[in-house]
Amino acid sequence: MKRILTVVVLIAGLAGAHAQDVKNEKNESSLEVIVKGGINISNQAITNVNGEKSKVGFQGGVGVNINTGLGNFSVQPEVNFISKGTKLNTPIGKREFNLNYLEVPVLAKYSFGPVYVNAGPSIGFQMGKNDNVKAAYGKTKTIDFGLQMGAGVALPVGPGKIILDGRYNLGLSDIADTNIAKIKNRGVAISLGYAYSL
Repeated sequence: MKRILTVVVLIAGLAGAHAQDVKNEKNESSLEVIVKGGINISNQAITNVNGEKSKVGFQGGVGVNINTGLGNFSVQPEVNFISKGTKLNTPIGKREFNLNYLEVPVLAKYSFGPVYVNAGPSIGFQMGKNDNVKAAYGKTKTIDFGLQMGAGVALPVGPGKIILDGRYNLGLSDIADTNIAKIKNRGVAISLGYAYSL
């Protein structure tokens, strides 16, 4: 938890310092705070297993969009809670496997007017898992590295913008702490948020 808090504080500090520099140079707001929530349609790639089904879980968090001063490019670090996992048909019936993460992506973002695309790396810190995961997977790794890529639209409403965002989350880490099988997270996250300038 101390490592997570350190990452969050560093991101916030760097964001604020950079935003102030750009704001001073251009005399305009260069930092947006984004609060969002939505769903994650998750699945897992498991070696030697077929028939995984998607499950729907909650995801939400906060981010800062930092104007780089390079045209329409910006950088958007975030801190999100996200529920991942999958559904499987087992000999004793259907089972849902839930793993919860605190995830920190850092995305490069390019805007075409109100429409944007983004992509970047992420790191997830496992916060918990249900009994089905414990019984079927045993011990799991607590760190999950991944890549995120997506697109969205930001529409001016009131003093800020309403943001509809969709992205694909590609897990790169084998989260299974065993040699029996490799398990990697996958997911499509859809969120609705609101951005306001500082």
